[in-house]
Amino acid sequence: MNDLSHEYENGFRIGQYRVDTVMHPTDLRALKPDWDALFDQDPDAGVFLSYDWLESGLLANPNRWRIFVVRDKTGVPVCIFPTKQRVHWSKTYSQFQTEIEAAGRLAWGEYTGFICRMDQEEGALKVLAQALEGYPWKSLSLRYEPTLRRSRIFAEAFGEAFSHQFRPYRINKGEIDNLVSLKVPIEAGFENVLASRVSSNTRQKIRRYRRKLLETGTYRITTASSETVERDIAGLLRNWVDQWSTQKGTDKALEIADRYGRALLTADSTDSLYLPALWQGDKMLGALGHVVDKKQGCVNFLVAGRNSKATDPAIGLLLHAHAIEWAADAGYRAYNFGHGDQSYKLSFGPEKTRSHYLNVRRAGDKSVLDIVSLRPALQRLANFAQEGKADRIKPSAEQLASLLDPQSLHQVPRIAN
Repeated sequence: MNDLSHEYENGFRIGQYRVDTVMHPTDLRALKPDWDALFDQDPDAGVFLSYDWLESGLLANPNRWRIFVVRDKTGVPVCIFPTKQRVHWSKTYSQFQTEIEAAGRLAWGEYTGFICRMDQEEGALKVLAQALEGYPWKSLSLRYEPTLRRSRIFAEAFGEAFSHQFRPYRINKGEIDNLVSLKVPIEAGFENVLASRVSSNTRQKIRRYRRKLLETGTYRITTASSETVERDIAGLLRNWVDQWSTQKGTDKALEIADRYGRALLTADSTDSLYLPALWQGDKMLGALGHVVDKKQGCVNFLVAGRNSKATDPAIGLLLHAHAIEWAADAGYRAYNFGHGDQSYKLSFGPEKTRSHYLNVRRAGDKSVLDIVSLRPALQRLANFAQEGKADRIKPSAEQLASLLDPQSLHQVPRIAN
């Protein structure tokens, strides 16, 4: 820890800055005005770092998150870093370890990172890293951070006991680079997209499908409203589960669909949902769920649900063309196809952008279990006993007993009920 720092109450003072933490719902709500004010003046912070987006995910997961707040000498926040904690069992060291991740994972956020005041960004991020050295954790992962600049400043401020790397992140057996996002510039309008970004073959298909299927009334496209949103989300997710159950297994598909559903409901409750659906009569052929970022002028595609029995190749193309046209007509600057460089996303001539995956690790075998991880660690210990993993029970119990040493209890933060 920096020599200029000292621990106070529930955080640290470092030079002119104070770093404190928020862990309780009451304190979280009290932070909202300052969070909103900082968010509004940070051009690099998008909808997925807004208080309104993250709140529901945080409140639904008590005792799993910690918000780090860097304040200037007047007490005004200049950096906010939302995090979540998870418990990892290390086979190498035979101990529980706390791992820190971005809190956006609790709310299915597409992008993570920091909210900063631009003129104090560098100083605040360095102080944040120094303060984090004083908390017990083994690894810190920040996936889908969009700036690189901020994650580099933050990572390079850690001391010699820490190492960091920027990792690749590929899915589908390495075929898809999931740190790539493909965005279509749409400021010049949808007709400009068709004329300058789409191939002549794709352009002809879009126009032909529209004439043949939409203008004749064979298919129709609706947009989710307050009266239809529950029906439309349910239909999208039902199609998604049908489409993916064979590949992922039914239980896993239902689990993922539940998380998508909560994200779409969060978008609806924060007035950032755009969900067009394609119908043939009363049958939903497909639907696209989007999160609209009004601040950054971007419509973010999140999830598609296509009727597994509908084989018409027009479905996806009609829906994405409709969504891009809607976004352009509404005055947005970009349509973001989301994470991954899948080939179908190339049809509209997108530009490649990249987010980043930072991992910071603490060296050594010292116990790095945060007191806030006590409850999930105790549950893991009970699971070890139930599963007959006798070799893990004794070291686990000894570690947890040491965590409850009376000299350590003064560090216990307020835990939500």
